[in-house]
This record gives sequence, C-alpha cells and structure tokens, in this order.
Amino acid sequence: MISGLFLATSLVVIATPGPDAALAAQLVFRTGSWRPAAAAAVGMIGAGACHAAAALSGVSLLLHTVPAVFTALVWAGAAVLALLGVRALCAAARRPRTPDDVGPPGPLRPDPPRSAWRCVGLGLLSTGSNPKVGLFFLAYLPQFLPTGSAPGPGIVVLAAVYLGLAALWLCLLIAVAYRLHGWLAGRGPARSARRGAARAAEALAGAVFIALAVRLVWQG
Repeated sequence: MISGLFLATSLVVIATPGPDAALAAQLVFRTGSWRPAAAAAVGMIGAGACHAAAALSGVSLLLHTVPAVFTALVWAGAAVLALLGVRALCAAARRPRTPDDVGPPGPLRPDPPRSAWRCVGLGLLSTGSNPKVGLFFLAYLPQFLPTGSAPGPGIVVLAAVYLGLAALWLCLLIAVAYRLHGWLAGRGPARSARRGAARAAEALAGAVFIALAVRLVWQG
C-alpha cells in the first residue's frame, strides 16, 4: 500500500525546480507550442524509468563504486546542461533583423517546428545524463517499502507511482507555461513589456541550466 508520506515527499521532490522543468518551459517559450515540451516529457519519464531499472538491478550502485565512470557521466551531464543554458541565453539575446519586424522579438518569435523525436531525445538527455537520479532512486524508494513486502515488486510499484506523479507535474507545468506564453505573445499597449518579460524568462532558463551544470560538477 502506498503511504501518504511517500506521496507527499515525492511531490515535494518532483516540484523542486530542476533541469527537466527548465527544459519543458523553455521549449514552450521557444516554439510557442506545448507539443515539443510534451514530447520531451515523454523522454524524461522514459529516462527516469531507465534510472529506476538501473537502481533495481544495482547498476547505479556499481557506477557509484567506479569513480572514473561516475565522474565521466557527471561531466557529460553537466556539459548537456551547460549547452542548453548557452542556447537559451543566445535565444534571449536575439533581436529582430529590422525595426519594422512585425513579429515579436527573441523568445516570442517561435522557432521552426521541432521533430517530436528530437524533443524526446532532449528529454532523454536532460534526465538520462545525470547518474545521480539512479542513486536517488536507490536511496529513496526502499525507505517506503511496506513491511514484509518483496523488495523487487515493491520498488517497481513505488517507481511507477513516482514517475506517474512526475508525468502529471510535467503536464501541469507545460500547461501553465503555454498559457503564460500566450499571454506574453498577446498584442496591445503592454506588448513591449511582455516582450521584455519573455526575454527575461528565456534568460532565466539559461541561467538555471548553467547553475545546475555547475552544481552537478561541484557535488559530483
């Protein structure tokens, strides 16, 4: 039986800002559509499932005991986050080519549609490149196993519930970001201020990515 404490603590962990939330919001603001972010969320949940399977099989613990491999994975994950951050900052700094450009500048001018598979890949990279996710599952899930239950099936159920909550949170986040983007992209007397707010949001996403990359290396 799933405990209320597990649900509550899981929601707190899931709602804590991280690279997945930043990527989902960034894709909404950059493309003007919720679909690329939804495709990335599929990749994120898929990568989370792989991390949970690795934790269950002991692979995550093995990586932690081999410092060279673990360090290489940490640096690879940090490089992915740093690249996403630099691209977001460049998008925030982008301006119209001419003063008569009727489209909104920077983040409010949507990029060309992105391939769904490319966005799934971005989600896989965002979550899958961080080996600490597997270690988190390894340390977190066993604490909530019901007394007397078989460890294997019990952890599978807990992981499925956790990933289900994460999927719901990502759906909510994407919906809110999409509504916010629609408001920022609106026309009217406050359009200039909305443009500035959109650029600031893109710059904030870039700063978050870079800060998370630094933290990943620092704590690695």
